[in-house]
Formats: sequence, structure tokens, C-alpha cells
Amino acid sequence: MYRVAIVEDERECQSVLVEFLNRYEKEKDVHIIPRIFNDGIDILDDYSADYDIIFLDIRMKHKDGMKTAQEIRELDGDVVIIFITSLAQYAIEGYKVNASDFILKPVKYQQLELSLDKAISSIKKWKMEKQILVTDGSTKRKVSTEDIFYVEVTNHDLVFHTKSGVMMQKNTTLKEMEVELAPFNFARGNNAFLVNLKHVSLVKGDEVTVGGETLYLSRGRKKDFLRALADYVGTGV
Repeated sequence: MYRVAIVEDERECQSVLVEFLNRYEKEKDVHIIPRIFNDGIDILDDYSADYDIIFLDIRMKHKDGMKTAQEIRELDGDVVIIFITSLAQYAIEGYKVNASDFILKPVKYQQLELSLDKAISSIKKWKMEKQILVTDGSTKRKVSTEDIFYVEVTNHDLVFHTKSGVMMQKNTTLKEMEVELAPFNFARGNNAFLVNLKHVSLVKGDEVTVGGETLYLSRGRKKDFLRALADYVGTGV
């Protein structure tokens, strides 16, 4: 299933894109859920990082596609952005926001098919590694489990220590996160944190070094943690 946003202020173009998406869905045997926005300002209002692909018109009345893409990128580094434009010279600017492709108006099915093939191939690659949605304040961010060093509990909130920085999520327990992350080589070090075994560089006595930080292993959790680490190393994952 692929969630696709269409951000386009021309009704005719909206209809054509939906028609072509329906055709693509049938021909490729994939499930696509489209949602239409009439302007960049509409999709940015309470943006949720759960779209796989965004078709984004460059010239719109209130917020143009380039500015919209820049703001989306601040919230969502993974979504595939495909610009729709009648002006080919915008293609160079698109690289600044890591656009996947450009489709020139009037949109032809063959153009859209090639762009979607490319986008879905890319999406399949990163979906092979688990992504979770972290609600950091008022912002929802996609985070790869590969990029998480460890997760800890602080004042009943979950704190994610990642390659890109620290994020905090409320209303989720460490036990719930442990269940979600269990298939992806995370293990409890004590009652306050979960460690990504991939990033463990040293275990010495009752301490484990992960992502350059030293954490304390509790007596009750140490044996199971070391067993999980041995299993992980032994599998060569």
C-alpha cells in the first residue's frame, strides 16, 4: 500500500493524476491511496509524515511548490517528492530538496508511470529496514531503527538517541516500544533503556558503550542482555 498526496490547484490536472494513478494501480497490481490538496499551505497544515509519495505542483497561489517542499523536508526526510511543472528550468532547484523526479505538464501517463516505477523501487529499498514514527512535540518524524542508538525513559517520556539527534515522545511506555523494536535487535539494559545491539562497541563490567555513550547494565538485566548480544553477533546480522 502506498499513500500518495497530490498537491495541485488545477482541477483538471487533479483529475488526470487520479485517473492515471488508478490505471497504474490496476496495471501494476499495487494499492494506492490518493489524497488531494489544493495548495501547499493545505498539506503543511498539521503535516503528518505518513505519505510515501507527494506529487507537488510548483506554481500555486498561496505557497509555491519549492517553499512547500523545503518545509516538508524539515519534517520528513524520506517521502518521495515528484514535482509537476510546465517549466523545465525548475528541475535544477529541485535538487536542493532532494526531489525524485519532474513531470512536465500536460501530464502524460508514460511520464507518470516511469516516475512511479522509480519512486516505488526506492521506497521498497528503505522499507526493508524498519521505520517508526516518532511524535517529537508537535512534529511527527520517520526514524529508521538503524539510526537509533538507544531509547530511554525520562520523567515518563521516551527519549530517542539517534544519529541525527535527540527526540522525545510522550504517551508511549518503554514496554510498548520494546515490543515494537524486538524484531530489530534491541535489548533491555536495565528498566530505563533499550539498546540497539548494532551500535554496541564495548561491554565492560556493568557498563555498555553504545553510540559513544556509557550506560549502566542492571544485575537483573545483564545476563539476558549479554545473551541477546551474543546471539546478534553470532548471526552476523
